[in-house]
Amino acid sequence: MDRLAWEAVTTFILLIIAYLNLYFSFRKRTPFARYTALVLLAASGAPLAVMLGLEYARESKDANIGLGMAFMMTWAITALIFLLSLVLWILRLRKKR
Repeated sequence: MDRLAWEAVTTFILLIIAYLNLYFSFRKRTPFARYTALVLLAASGAPLAVMLGLEYARESKDANIGLGMAFMMTWAITALIFLLSLVLWILRLRKKR
């Protein structure tokens, strides 16, 4: 695999871990929360997946700004989800005390 494929796989794995962490930080894990997290995960990863497909379909070797923006947006979403789940975990632990 080339470097781009490894970066994409790592990004998708981190995105999945972030959403799993968010899902498990909820007190009540209802089916609605499960399906909502699944839809948000698909919506968060879709721009990167589309841009990766377009990049591999192209024949040129020049820079693709759209692909870089898709990576940056996915990383920003992943960081925000991690921060949100961290806050929810902290609030959950404070209420237990």
